[in-house]
Order: sequence, then structure tokens, then C-alpha cells
Amino acid sequence: MKLTVEEFRLQVRGRRGERRRGAPRYPDESVAFAVKHARSARAAGRSLHAAAAELSLGSMTLGAWLSRSSESTGGGLREVVVRDADVEEARDTRTLEIRTALGHVVRGLSLADAATLLSALT
Repeated sequence: MKLTVEEFRLQVRGRRGERRRGAPRYPDESVAFAVKHARSARAAGRSLHAAAAELSLGSMTLGAWLSRSSESTGGGLREVVVRDADVEEARDTRTLEIRTALGHVVRGLSLADAATLLSALT
């Protein structure tokens, strides 16, 4: 069954109040849909909070699902390719930014600052 955002939101509303401690709250298919939606939203430049609101979920819940999903796929880091034009532009204008899967953004970094930050995180 392929879900839409509206169907997911209805599912969330229907499940509120049913939760028993330790019981699974959402089927794996629903969690996978939410993770895919969040990744798509983040790729489009929207925040994790905005993606969670679109799904009627808490951002902490969606962040946890993203984190678990990243762990199961071998880590949350992706290969990044820096083109020569990007390097020249970054040297001139300190406009690099780093965005995490959980919605954190660090802006205004030089290429050296970004490299230092990324190496400290790995």
C-alpha cells in the first residue's frame, strides 16, 4: 500500500491515545514513508520540524526515526564532491554551510572551517 501525506496524517491521528508502553506505535511501512518524506523535505531545504509538522508528527519522533534509519544503512555521512568552482567561490565569500539529517545548520564557514568541522564529527 502506497501512502500519501494525508493518509499518513490520518493514521497518526487514529493512533494517538492507543499507545501502550513498549508497544510498537507505527508499522514499518509508515516509518519508512515518514523517513523518505523527511529526507525529501531536507533535500528541498525544509527543516526537520517542517517535515514533521506536515506529517502531524513530533520532530523528536521523526528525528529518532531518521537516526535509526541512518544507523541501519551504514551511517549518516555521505560522500561529498567539492568542485573547483565551489572552492574558489568559498575562498572569496565564506558561504559554505553544513546541514545534518536532524535539521541542524552551520552557516558562514570557510572551506577550511568546514573541513575541520567535518573531520571533528567523524
